[in-house]
Amino acid sequence: MVAQLAKAIQRINASRNRPVNKTPEQHHASLIVFVGRVMAACFAFTIIAFIYGILFVDQPMEQAPTDAQIIDLLSTLCVFLTGTLSGLVAGNGLKSKPKEPTHESK
Repeated sequence: MVAQLAKAIQRINASRNRPVNKTPEQHHASLIVFVGRVMAACFAFTIIAFIYGILFVDQPMEQAPTDAQIIDLLSTLCVFLTGTLSGLVAGNGLKSKPKEPTHESK
């Protein structure tokens, strides 16, 4: 029983240590997922910071010019991230379809 268990553990470890051969499409897909996650995290952090600043930070009656510039910059960043994320999701759904064989390649 112990010998069988040891062999099973060796097979599991051997399968884990094998290098994973990915196709170029799989590499491209994992890159897109990584970039999307990083951009979504930046977007979420920015939105949470905006909400925190609005709800929990005391604001003066008049807005300082530097505060106005920072808010303008962050809102531009949010618009850019929203457009980029939507373009990333929409564009890769269209471009990364598997290539269909043509009559010439058969």
